[in-house]
Amino acid sequence: MKLLLDFLPIALFFIVYKSMGLYAAIYAMIVASVVQVLVARWRTGKFEKMQVITLALLVVFGGVTLAVRDPAFLMWKVSVLYVVFALALIGSLWIGDKSLMQRALGKELDLPDSVWRWLTWLWGLGFVGIAIVNGYFVRLALATREELFAMTTLDKKIELTELDCVTTAAVQLCQNAQQAEESWVNFKLFGTMGLTLILIVITVIFISKYIKRPYE
Repeated sequence: MKLLLDFLPIALFFIVYKSMGLYAAIYAMIVASVVQVLVARWRTGKFEKMQVITLALLVVFGGVTLAVRDPAFLMWKVSVLYVVFALALIGSLWIGDKSLMQRALGKELDLPDSVWRWLTWLWGLGFVGIAIVNGYFVRLALATREELFAMTTLDKKIELTELDCVTTAAVQLCQNAQQAEESWVNFKLFGTMGLTLILIVITVIFISKYIKRPYE
């Protein structure tokens, strides 16, 4: 349930992007993220730090994107967010008695300290990996976008989804830019979710031998 709630803003972003474009999707994701934070506050009686950090970065990077009509800020926000999470996780190994992962899950799981350290490194480096893959899609999307605007007189603030590439002076460049932006949007939902699920599967497999069954 919590995992579904965590991916709600990204899923809504994806749906709105497909039907209304990038900038409308940003507004939808900000609203969904506010709802996510408030629901978590209502269910647990406290604000979840990662959700608050995510919302803060979204408001900053999404707000700048809407103000200047340049998707680069929002696109890079994904990498920044995952790097922040990675640094927080790995840095917590040297701050305090317990890592962030152990503080978050220690009540549910009784694991040796060495396992908590291994899991912290796994998720920290996994988040870095997600940031790097996102960077690849961002660079591709921005490069094709810049190439399109460099070869045409189109307004750089226009929504790519609004363009009818057949009527533009550079049909192939237009299609490349649209496809690259859509690939980034697809990665933002399916890529991040898929890579996160891989981390979860690896975690479950690794810790399964440390979890005692009821009949043992």
